[in-house]
Order: sequence, then C-alpha cells, then structure tokens
Amino acid sequence: MIKIGVSYCDSKLENYLNWLKRSPVGVEPVILSYKELNSDDLRKCDGLILTGGDDVHPEFYGEPEREGDKYNRERDWFEFKLLDIAFSRNLPILGICRGLQITNVYLRGNLVFDIQTVIGTNHRKDEQTGEDRLHDIFVIDDSKLFNIVGEKRGTVNSSHHQSADRLGEGLRVNAKCEDGVIEGLEWEGDDRFVMLVQWHPERMRDFNSAFSKKLLESFISSILQK
Repeated sequence: MIKIGVSYCDSKLENYLNWLKRSPVGVEPVILSYKELNSDDLRKCDGLILTGGDDVHPEFYGEPEREGDKYNRERDWFEFKLLDIAFSRNLPILGICRGLQITNVYLRGNLVFDIQTVIGTNHRKDEQTGEDRLHDIFVIDDSKLFNIVGEKRGTVNSSHHQSADRLGEGLRVNAKCEDGVIEGLEWEGDDRFVMLVQWHPERMRDFNSAFSKKLLESFISSILQK
C-alpha cells in the first residue's frame, strides 16, 4: 500500500480522501495539517496532493492584500515547507486549484489576483446554486497532460477566482480556457512528476471523465514507477 500526503483544507477534505479510494492500488492517506505542524510526516509518504482553499497571501508574490479576500499565512508557510520536502525527495506532486497556485508562487511565479476584475470572466462557483461552474478547457497537444487524458478539449468544473500569471521556474502551461485563463501547469522536464490543475478532479460530476480518472491514475502510476 502506498502512502500519499494530503494537505489539510478547512472544508471538503473528505472529497479528496474519497477520490483516493478510486485509486487502482491501495492508498493510505496521510493528512498534513498546518494546525498540527506535521510536515515531517511527508517524509514517510510516496507522493503529495495539495488541496484547494483560501487564496495564497499576495505578499508572497509582491502584491498588496485586497479587501474581501481570505488568506491563511500559517497554511501558506506550512505548504511551502511541504513543497521543500517534496522537491528535495523528488516526490510526485498533484496540485489542485489552490494547490496549483501555491506551487506556482513557491517556484517564484505570481497570480492573477481576480480573474473577473482583470480578464472580465467569472470562474467562481455559481452564485445562485452554489455548485461548481462547468466550462471547456483546451489541452496543449505536446503536453504531458495530453498524454494522460488523450483529449484536446474537455469539460471540467470551476470554482476559483485566481489563476497563474507569470509562470514559476520549471513550469509550462498544459491547458487554457477559451478566455486565456491558465487551467493547468506541469513540470517542463522529465526528471519529476508535477501536475497542477485549476479544476477539481476529486469532485467532478463524472468520475469516469479522463480529467478525473486518468489524472488520478497517472499520479498513482508516477509513484509506482519511482
């Protein structure tokens, strides 16, 4: 059985744990929490999932705080420590929503602070129903993501208001939305597995979608191949 570190989030953590139960091999999740300061538990894990949640504090990429945005510096610092460990041990990393954003910032990238303000489109969940929006994304055809999902276009869920802007060192874009918003990033080289997606594969309506099922399978496969 493989052990996968899962960064603690204040809501919907169960979605990630249930998603891991769909793994083709047995998985033991290890919850890594800024409340417990147990980052060293990652050293006994085989991979890392960085989950969704509050915005990364803008001080980490040289921008001011903005009224109404929710931040958690304790979680930011804790997840930077997780990334230190994961990169030093070459652990496979899967970043989801905020997980994409904090990894991009960790690698000295920055973020679009609010998509609707800067670009004029809305990627947040539906205000009336409270459910994730759905939209199409376009996968770069020479990307690792394309090799995983085998599709140039797919429908994914959306529940975010920020996105990657300047890319972190070592990252490349693997998917965009029609409005130009970056929907996925990945490690440029072949020396490590770092897959970062802006959608939520752990709570898609269709778990058989390649953008959920094959993403999980590729993450697990990268662990088994190490």
